[in-house]
Amino acid sequence: TYKEVCTGTTGHTEAVQVVYDPKAVRFVDLLKPFWESHDPTQGNRQGGDHGTQYRSGIYVTTPEQEAQAAESKRAYQAALAAGGHRGTITSEIVRGPVFYYAEDYHQQYIDKPGNRKYCGAQPLSIPLPPPEQWGLDTVPPPAANSAAIWGEVYDACIL
Repeated sequence: TYKEVCTGTTGHTEAVQVVYDPKAVRFVDLLKPFWESHDPTQGNRQGGDHGTQYRSGIYVTTPEQEAQAAESKRAYQAALAAGGHRGTITSEIVRGPVFYYAEDYHQQYIDKPGNRKYCGAQPLSIPLPPPEQWGLDTVPPPAANSAAIWGEVYDACIL
């Protein structure tokens, strides 16, 4: 349950499961809004929300995704340093564990009546360099929506 997760003893992370069509968007494209739309240097918190369940993480399903995520992390750490941000990225990159859906009352939580809309993610307004600059052995060819994604700036919360 969410209450159990909040104890910090279950090892679970509050996360979203992303299902995508690789013909429309590449995994490397998804990493741009991931890094840019939150502060990945906060450790076990996102803004005012504290606890291990609020850690930042990328949960991959293939060795290729793991390599791409790791290279994007290195590239974003360099971008943060170049942008004057002194924090170290604490986001974990691990093989995807079993995904559990939250209870109904926690699904789409921010959009439920009576809940205040807030964002504790605190984006840093520093762009992720394109994958061609990450040091990947092979950069996947662009997908249908790659250019649109890389043309965006994700410097605000995605709610």
